Amino acid sequence: MQPSQFRSLPALTLLVLTLTGCSSVYVPSFIKVYQPDIAQGNIIEPKQVAQIKVGMDKSEVNQILGTPALKDIFHHNQRETYVFYDKRGKNTAFKHILVVIYDANGRVTKIEQSGDPLDQTPPQDLPEALRPENDTDHPEEKAKEMPSAEGSNPASDPYALTPPGGGETGLGSGQPLQPGGGL
Repeated sequence: MQPSQFRSLPALTLLVLTLTGCSSVYVPSFIKVYQPDIAQGNIIEPKQVAQIKVGMDKSEVNQILGTPALKDIFHHNQRETYVFYDKRGKNTAFKHILVVIYDANGRVTKIEQSGDPLDQTPPQDLPEALRPENDTDHPEEKAKEMPSAEGSNPASDPYALTPPGGGETGLGSGQPLQPGGGL
């Protein structure tokens, strides 16, 4: 072999290894590809759909279901589509489509549903403030959670509206300050 042939040997070896490496990619089992949760459209609940009746006004439907995800531009103000799409990680996606069709006067004439049944809706991770109030809550359980104002010591409560009482005047005494009074 001549010296010029030896120069091309490392480049040729690198090219062969690169091409064979592309044909089969091995990913170890402990490496997981992250797939984010995707929630799009309107959260639709069965009790909301049960409230929608033929003959209802468009504003009443929007009050119950919210703003639709899609409005059909070819049938001006006569078709609104509510899409509920929820995909959690690598799980299969939940998809439900609710189409409300209106007449020329803006009254519901037909309700169409397709996709996954609403009774199989995945649980929603809503913040406490946005969760609907549950009728099964018992008032006695809520009373146990909330401390009562009776018998509480105002000195130990940092959020008390009135400062702890004392005979002295000045800041924090609950009495107005007198001008010229020495502290």
